[in-house]
Amino acid sequence: MVRFSGSSDSDDDGSNEAADSSVAPVAFLFGAPDEQQQPARHYAGPVAVPTLDTTGLTPEQVDQQELQLADLENLVVRALARKDLSEWQVTEILAANGVESSAFEGFLTIYRSKGYVDDYAFAEREIERLHRRKGFGRSQIQRELGAKRVSQEIVSDVLTSLDDDDELARALELAEKKAPSLLRLDRATAERRLSSFLQRKGYPSQVVRDAVSKTLVSGTSTVRFR
Repeated sequence: MVRFSGSSDSDDDGSNEAADSSVAPVAFLFGAPDEQQQPARHYAGPVAVPTLDTTGLTPEQVDQQELQLADLENLVVRALARKDLSEWQVTEILAANGVESSAFEGFLTIYRSKGYVDDYAFAEREIERLHRRKGFGRSQIQRELGAKRVSQEIVSDVLTSLDDDDELARALELAEKKAPSLLRLDRATAERRLSSFLQRKGYPSQVVRDAVSKTLVSGTSTVRFR
C-alpha cells in the first residue's frame, strides 16, 4: 500500500495531517498476465500489470487517485524526455513525489509495459555513449552503471558486446589523440602520463600497455609516434 502527497492543484495550507486525511491510500493488485504484452528482454514471460485497488474508496477518491497516478506518469515521461534514466533513477523521482518504496516495483512494471523504462536497453545505450563517445573502458562503464543501480547481471550481460579488440582499438584512438600533448616530455614521463590517462578511462592494464607501446615508438629516450 502506498500513500501519495496531495494533488498539485490543491491549496497548501501547511497542514500535512489535513492533506493526508483527504487522500485515500493506493494499493496495487496484480491481475492476470496480459498475454499480448511484449515484455523487456530481461523480464521472462508474460507480465502482470498492476491495477488500482478501489476497494472501499468513494468515486471522488478513485478519481483523485487516478489523477495522481496520471500526474506521476506525466512527470516521469517529461523527465525521460529530458534525459535517459535508469529504473532506479525513475524511482528516485517517485520517492521525491511521495511514493513509498513498497510501491516502486508496481510503478516500474507499469512503466516497463508502456516502454518507458528498461534497464537492459538503458545499459546498451549507456555503453554506446560511454565507450564510443567518451572513450570509457569496461571498468569505468561498470562504475557508471553501478552508480545508477543497474543490476550487475544486466551490466555483465551487456558488456559482452565489448571484446578485447574493441577496447584496444578505442584505447589506441585515445592514446594517439593524447600523444601530441606529450611531445616535449622524456619517454618515461610520457609513458607514465599516457598510462595514467588510459587507466582513468577504465582500461585494463594489458590494454593500457599495448596501447602505450603501439603509440610511442620504442628504442628512444624521447617521445616519437608510430
